[in-house]
Amino acid sequence: MIKIPLSGIYFQLNSGHKHFFRIMRITYASLFAAAFCLHAGNSYSQKVTLQGENLSVKEYMTAIEKQTEYLFIYDEDVNVDKKMSIDMVGRPVKEVLDNFASQLGITYTQKGAYIVLSKTQPNTSHNASMTISQQEKKITGVVTDATGTPVIGANVIEQGTANGTITDMDGRFTLTVSNNATIQVSYIGYNTMSIKVGKQTVLVIKMEEDSKSLSEVVVVGYGVQKKATITGSVSALQGDNIKKSGSMNITNTFAGQVPGVIATNRTGEPGSDYSTLLVRGKGSLNNNSPLIVIDGVANREGLERLNPNDIESISVLKDASAAIYGAQAANGVILVTTKNGSQSKPTIEYTGTFSLSQHTRTPKLLNAYNWMVYDDEKNMHEGTTQLWTNIKDGYLDGTINRNKYGDTDWMKAMFRTFAPQTRHSASLSGGNESVKYYIAGDFSYQEPAYRNTVYDYKTYQFRANLEAKVTKELTIGFNASGLNENNNASPISSGTMFWEAFMAYPYLYDYYPNGLPGPGIAWGNNLAVLANGEDVGNNKTDNFNLNTKLHFNLNLDKVTKGLSVSGYAAFDRIDTRNKNFQNVWDTYTYSDATGEYIKQTTNANNNVINLSQSDKKYHTNTLHARIAYNRTFLEKHHVGAFVAYEQSKTEGDYFSAWRGYYLSDKLPYLNYGGDKEKTNSGYGYISARQNIFGRLNYDYKSRYMLEFTLRHDGSMNFSGGHRWGTFPGLSAGWRISEEAFMNNYSWVDDLKLRASWGKLGNDRVNQFQYLTTFSMVNGAILGDTPSMNNAFKEARIGNPSITWEKVDTKNIALEGRLWNGLLGFDVEYFFQNRKDILTPKNASIPNYTGLTLPDQNIGEVNNKGIEIMLTHNHKVNQVAYNLGFNLTFAKNKIVFFDEAANVPEWQKRTGYSIDSWLMYKTDGIYQTQEEIDNSPHFANARPGDIKYVDLDGDGKLTSNDQYRDYISNIPQIVFGVNMGLSWKGFDLNILWSGQARAKQMIIPYSFNTYQEFFDKRWISAELTPNAKYPRAFNKDNNMNTKYSDFWLKNASFIRLKNVELAYTVPSNLTRKFYVERLRFFLTGNNLFTIDHIGFQDPESSAVNAGQYYPQQRTYSVGLNVSF
Repeated sequence: MIKIPLSGIYFQLNSGHKHFFRIMRITYASLFAAAFCLHAGNSYSQKVTLQGENLSVKEYMTAIEKQTEYLFIYDEDVNVDKKMSIDMVGRPVKEVLDNFASQLGITYTQKGAYIVLSKTQPNTSHNASMTISQQEKKITGVVTDATGTPVIGANVIEQGTANGTITDMDGRFTLTVSNNATIQVSYIGYNTMSIKVGKQTVLVIKMEEDSKSLSEVVVVGYGVQKKATITGSVSALQGDNIKKSGSMNITNTFAGQVPGVIATNRTGEPGSDYSTLLVRGKGSLNNNSPLIVIDGVANREGLERLNPNDIESISVLKDASAAIYGAQAANGVILVTTKNGSQSKPTIEYTGTFSLSQHTRTPKLLNAYNWMVYDDEKNMHEGTTQLWTNIKDGYLDGTINRNKYGDTDWMKAMFRTFAPQTRHSASLSGGNESVKYYIAGDFSYQEPAYRNTVYDYKTYQFRANLEAKVTKELTIGFNASGLNENNNASPISSGTMFWEAFMAYPYLYDYYPNGLPGPGIAWGNNLAVLANGEDVGNNKTDNFNLNTKLHFNLNLDKVTKGLSVSGYAAFDRIDTRNKNFQNVWDTYTYSDATGEYIKQTTNANNNVINLSQSDKKYHTNTLHARIAYNRTFLEKHHVGAFVAYEQSKTEGDYFSAWRGYYLSDKLPYLNYGGDKEKTNSGYGYISARQNIFGRLNYDYKSRYMLEFTLRHDGSMNFSGGHRWGTFPGLSAGWRISEEAFMNNYSWVDDLKLRASWGKLGNDRVNQFQYLTTFSMVNGAILGDTPSMNNAFKEARIGNPSITWEKVDTKNIALEGRLWNGLLGFDVEYFFQNRKDILTPKNASIPNYTGLTLPDQNIGEVNNKGIEIMLTHNHKVNQVAYNLGFNLTFAKNKIVFFDEAANVPEWQKRTGYSIDSWLMYKTDGIYQTQEEIDNSPHFANARPGDIKYVDLDGDGKLTSNDQYRDYISNIPQIVFGVNMGLSWKGFDLNILWSGQARAKQMIIPYSFNTYQEFFDKRWISAELTPNAKYPRAFNKDNNMNTKYSDFWLKNASFIRLKNVELAYTVPSNLTRKFYVERLRFFLTGNNLFTIDHIGFQDPESSAVNAGQYYPQQRTYSVGLNVSF
């Protein structure tokens, strides 16, 4: 044993500890490593203490490694088992090494953080046997990156032979080679190196990153391709960037990070806090959602709740590159690839976070006094009785009757400042040449921001990705993942809660001074009681999602080089159960007459305890088989091709029932409800697809690239004669930088021109529209004893001619990297024309006929735009930084849909954007009655009301005076700015996101209102001639609550979307505790927003001001540790 002093205390170090650490070690690239190597390179000045008798050299080396930042490597001729006695206290490492050298007959050198020990060659002649043996020799070495971090799994091959090995977990290798051999070292993302061995037996090899990143691969449809040779428009988001966002919902990580994706988050309610994703905007009058593909299987559910630690990468296919998915690719394709095992020692990784969330904008409503002032003004303007003249001043002088009148901020009564949430993820990964595995689990917990609430939202996940090499040619794999969502929410929806908050009079109590709950505005809807939820009931949703996949790959090189056969069978199941139990609860009203508080037991359903319960189950089975060919000829011509068959079928059923009139809330089951008014319903559904498709790639010296795809799809959503559609795609690329004439432009690293054309399809329409359908209604049956029974009635006429929506898409782009990666750019232009859109014949059949005609393939929409992405990466000494900018502009236009000929020009949708606001044009606020009398106006218009414009000039205001504004709340421009900085172990990442050319209608439709509307209201022509808002009014006033450009707000904004500050503890410290990596981080989301609205989040879709669950700002602290 070796005694090592530590703060005056000695502990005993066993050499096996170091060996165990090395076995467990899996090294990640750490930014601290640069500083580590510089420090370690400070000669041999570090001091050590060694005190031992008859101990091996290996044990002394272990002690030195423990006390310093050095690691030893040595060739096999060094006798590290030799016993020695040493007594050296606080001596320089060099002195210890000199001692080794004299007693062992060795030499030593320092290479970065490594001390290399070599046997001194004796100066004697060699005999014949030695000469023969020296025709081969064993070499050892270590492979590191530029920072000194070991490179795991690097290929080390003796050039010109099949003799080779790979580096272990410490980047070390041992290989027997011939004399004067040259070894070749290669690894993805690094320049391949050739080293002449010569007389060396110990090598320290430092690899340089490939500055052009040409070997980076990107996941595309049914495969991967080198980024350098991709000819389509594909955006990629790596798993590390997804983890940095800190969002509980994966869809919220797209904003500002993925060019071409428009991600809008409308609410922050736990369980519903997803972003709507559009790829290059809207192109259809129907479904615009992109196709989601998870681990190669299309239409899988659960993207929102994927564990970010499980994700390897996300790719977005935006042009003809999506044509390989044919019938469902019209709206773009999002490909998610989860992590797999690797050929490495077992690694255990844990990531845990704790977060606090709060509203980005909490509505500031009027207090009781201001509300009474506002309400009296409203009544004064409308000529009705002012109710609060003799009451409101009591709030100012303290004479208010506190038994009856409170002063409640209903937002504070309903919400707390912060709500907690947490997430914990753990994984085990590793493998060898035969078996690779990745197994992970995840738990997340969120509470809504309601005060003192019993509600919560939880998810449980697992994932197992296994792969086994059965033979040299055959690999099989099994993937399984499960998600269980438990959403314990209120039976009162969040929209209703906010509605009540804006409706509730602020003079009502949440709790009276004696602690009894106040009555609320109606049905006992006291928001403090509803937010707590203990007596209200619950709306529980349990959603279980199980995805499984069996897959194989058979290498047929024995038949012909590059040939393979692969396939998979996927079985996915979703079971969603909902149980909405509405209880009754007690509130109290104060009686002026008796001075008592009168209890009322109530709810919003006629004071009836009731239960609504449903169960939805469906499963999807997908089969896929593929034969592929991939080969390079003459080191110039690369050919890749495959042909595949795929089929999928989805079946499901739904059941629901309602019971009321429960006698007690103790038995919340259907069986214990009353028979009165009970209901139940159910239905089933089925859909299926068959697909035959393939792809052909060719490139010449990675300079000229060509890709062709063809897909023939069949969908049961259409009748027999229209069921099949064919969708081709063609793309080409030219890497200009590889031409000889570019040799003089050394500052150009990579420059590529690419273009694509394709036809895509969309079959995401309501099923069975080609059939006439019937609905069940009550019908009279005549006879001797007439009675009412169910009967069928024709509901919709079938259209046997309906078929696919078809998209013709074109894309052209120029991308490049300049000055050794200092500047990267990607500029794209796209144009899409979508025809045969299913849309009703609105203009042909008047509503009064009562007929419901089927949709027809008559719609046509164009969509065009640009994408820009710029990047800058640089390193100054030990400081590395990166900057990035991306922008997407997408604008659509309805070319045709059935629109009546008599629609005024200013109301037409044809020729304009899909989404628009139909509203009245305004011209300020009426100041006087005379102004009202001298202009067209609505009945009962008063001074202080909004002034509307007579657009058609007929002298009166009608619906014909409404016009359209074609800038909707779906932005035409989205952008992102990302910044990164790293120094030693610290790294800082910042993401800004924003939108432009977006507008939101925000109408104060309530009894209470924003403080802003009170402060800037019109009072009189004399006092407030330049008022921003109309006179006092509420929701019952239809004069000032009409859709109009008065309430249409500019929804452009820039948001500090994400900030992460992290520190990675140096590995030379963590390894002493057998920890491979330890990282602490602080994260903030949605920290602040610069916008034009101010009183409401600009990303909200709420038309009625503030009546929605706001977006969330979160602050998180966490750690990541691996062993």
